[in-house]
Amino acid sequence: MKKLLLGIIGFLLLDLYFNEAVIGFSNMYAQLAAILLFFPLAHYTAKIAGLGGLKGMGIKFHRGWKKNFLYSFLIGFLFWAILYSLRNYAGVIEVTGVKKPLDALMPFLEAFAGYLLGSLINDLIVRGYVFRLLKGRISIGWVFTISILIYALDDYWHEPFSASNFIFSCILGLSLTYAFYKTGSIWADTGLHFGLNMAFALLYGLSKKAGAGIFLIRETGKSNGIAEMLPYFIPFVMFLFIIVVIRYYTKADSSGEVSISSNETKSF
Repeated sequence: MKKLLLGIIGFLLLDLYFNEAVIGFSNMYAQLAAILLFFPLAHYTAKIAGLGGLKGMGIKFHRGWKKNFLYSFLIGFLFWAILYSLRNYAGVIEVTGVKKPLDALMPFLEAFAGYLLGSLINDLIVRGYVFRLLKGRISIGWVFTISILIYALDDYWHEPFSASNFIFSCILGLSLTYAFYKTGSIWADTGLHFGLNMAFALLYGLSKKAGAGIFLIRETGKSNGIAEMLPYFIPFVMFLFIIVVIRYYTKADSSGEVSISSNETKSF
């Protein structure tokens, strides 16, 4: 019970730090310092809680970790590219041009570094830490549900509650959580997360403003039934696709399926 209490306190500390320092700082240098300080903070917090430090949270460079990251990145990027292509086709957004290479370089590098580290940190807290803390204490279905709800509710540190955004985040959370649980690899989760964030960054950059990425766009304000369903439909199709892909590679892998409770991990 004491370890569980320490673990919950540790989670609250890390989640608060991520949302108030890593995301909350507006100064780029302060934000970079906060990102770098997260890793020793997370390591010792997880150690004190009996979760095995960063390794226990999922930072393991196991056999196949690069493949997990790359394949997942491609899946996330592809589905979000489809999402924004369909939004453009539906008239919700309009791509008006592309920035010159020199103008696009800095926004791209900022987005690459920011979304890579941001995705990894969020995944370590919401899935790595939560699964390590709760798995074996309660049923895996509840661990899965709690992790997804935390992911969905984390948005409201910075913006008003929206039922539509909550549903969207829950559907997206299915893919991220399933990829982590079924492979036992934080890299499968983070690759997916980073991939969709980079597709988003091509249009909105790290600042999340229309046209702040590589492509110049404007939001038209138009809406229709198809456009409103896209943020739910595309993530759900991606979830089904991930189930099929992981099952295929699990079947092809003679070592069989392993979960996060094992010291082993499996690759796609």
